[in-house]
Amino acid sequence: MRKSVTAWVVLAAVAIVGRAGAQTPLDLVRAQNAAAHQAEMAQQDLLATQREIAVRQDEARTALVLRELDSARTAPSAVLLRGTVPPSAPSPDVSQGSFAAQMDRMERLTQDALSRGNARIRAIRPASDH
Repeated sequence: MRKSVTAWVVLAAVAIVGRAGAQTPLDLVRAQNAAAHQAEMAQQDLLATQREIAVRQDEARTALVLRELDSARTAPSAVLLRGTVPPSAPSPDVSQGSFAAQMDRMERLTQDALSRGNARIRAIRPASDH
């Protein structure tokens, strides 16, 4: 902002001096070029400031969304998890000799984990629709 004021002052000075006829045409062109350069620098500074503001706003929005997602992940409410599967009861230990029983237990644990994961995804999906 300050540089743009300086650029306008330089342009006004060039106009006044140009009317007085004290400078040669080459000096006048140099002064006009210097003023135009100052104005361009001021515009570039303004654009850089606007880009910085936009970046800061995007960072703040991202941090807010991440904070909301993190709080939803660590402390889910009953409303968000309306379709969750209740945790399964711990199964009794299976003897080492019963391979089929161990496979059934692994399958059941896998399905329970899959159900819990699907419930988490369903809980997050409404929040991502906004």
